Amino acid sequence: MSHPLPALLRTSATLPVLLVGLLLAGCGQGAPALWGFQPAGGEYGALGRKAIGGAAYASFKLAPELPKADGSRKAVKLTYLMTDDTKHQSPQSLGMLRMLDDLPQKHVHNVVFRDGKDHGDSRLYYIAAGDKQANAINNPASPLAPGVTEVASNNPKVFSQVLGYTLDNYPARRKYLQIYTHGGGVFGIGTDENQTDPKGKKLPESQQTHIMRLPELSEALRQGLKGRQLDAIYFRACLMGNVEALYELRGTTRYAIASEDVSFSVDNSNLTMTKLFDTLAANDVDPATLAKQMAIAGLGKHSNAGGQHSGYVTMAAIDIGKLDELKTAINGLAKALLAALPKEQKSILAAYDAVPNFGQHEKYQRDLWAFTAAIQKHVKDAGVLKATDSVRRAQREAMLHAKDGYGDAANGLSILLPPRKIAQAELEPVKKFIATGAYQKTKFAQDSAWDEVLKALLKAQ
Repeated sequence: MSHPLPALLRTSATLPVLLVGLLLAGCGQGAPALWGFQPAGGEYGALGRKAIGGAAYASFKLAPELPKADGSRKAVKLTYLMTDDTKHQSPQSLGMLRMLDDLPQKHVHNVVFRDGKDHGDSRLYYIAAGDKQANAINNPASPLAPGVTEVASNNPKVFSQVLGYTLDNYPARRKYLQIYTHGGGVFGIGTDENQTDPKGKKLPESQQTHIMRLPELSEALRQGLKGRQLDAIYFRACLMGNVEALYELRGTTRYAIASEDVSFSVDNSNLTMTKLFDTLAANDVDPATLAKQMAIAGLGKHSNAGGQHSGYVTMAAIDIGKLDELKTAINGLAKALLAALPKEQKSILAAYDAVPNFGQHEKYQRDLWAFTAAIQKHVKDAGVLKATDSVRRAQREAMLHAKDGYGDAANGLSILLPPRKIAQAELEPVKKFIATGAYQKTKFAQDSAWDEVLKALLKAQ
């Protein structure tokens, strides 16, 4: 079902860039994605000025021609199909759009953004009524603005504008977001292989967005929400069940449904769960229950009884409001580990090295619960053990549901935890990601000493 590929790691003499080709077997069907991570530069500085999207999108403003709302509904749901312009994700997102086009919409304002092929099909849809024609799309559709038929869908300004337009124009009691794209967890989310300006002109390499990094995602959400809050986000994307990624959602989102491992484009993940999302929203299910039911439907197992993949090897529902407490507990553990390291280096390294990877799919982000379990097994320092208990207690509080097909290897949340015992060619770029400041741009790294722990352990012998 999957086709493991080695990571592709590359650095530049002038600007450290980490290009990771992970197995995104259903973020797709075995197709790798290349993502660029720039540790420093003008874009990060621009975030402080609330400017996102780069020069080409500085004045971009959404102006679609879609039906006006017929009043407030139980829920409004934006499905953001940020696909990669290839035969891999584009057909999958088209299938999702066609399925949504068939659903009745009496109780949900259902808005869909899709960027599929290489040119000319960036569209916004309002699903006014189910048309019951499986291979047709008959609901109202519009370019994002007059003459704008192609955009870089992973541009944070585009994402923010689409989110803001949806919530501004379609009032509802609950507010939901589903994102279908490639995910990278701590490294960001969203790829688009055809990077253009709003006029459809290909952007120069220096202006292309290889991935929407976490600070950009966070700022895009805040600008689109304008003080509002999402009730839940369903990440139909790989690796987003990650502490650093989810911590960025505080203040913008109540609950998240996400996988800490890769995901697979199959009917259950793309169609069944997407339809369930609409059904639960239409039935006005409270958001915590909705998130839990979605995570249960994800199954979190290698395959069903008949060998059909469920779409997710891991799946969890997380209470974003509890992540402040989890961050505080992890920060306490970080400080305890740093204090104990001079005397307990051997045992701490043994615990760090004992945490399993998620098969061959993902190396750098490993399971938080498995790490604290390894600490309890290997480390004797009283301060470390007390801090570990606090982390595990806080993680239990944050988890609404967690399911996986790995046994003890996955328990709902990953954290940046790159193994020391991998080839230097693989380890060196992620060490630079930490050492040169890219990781420190995440809110979690800014609010904790986790980066100091990683630096200390990755250089330890």
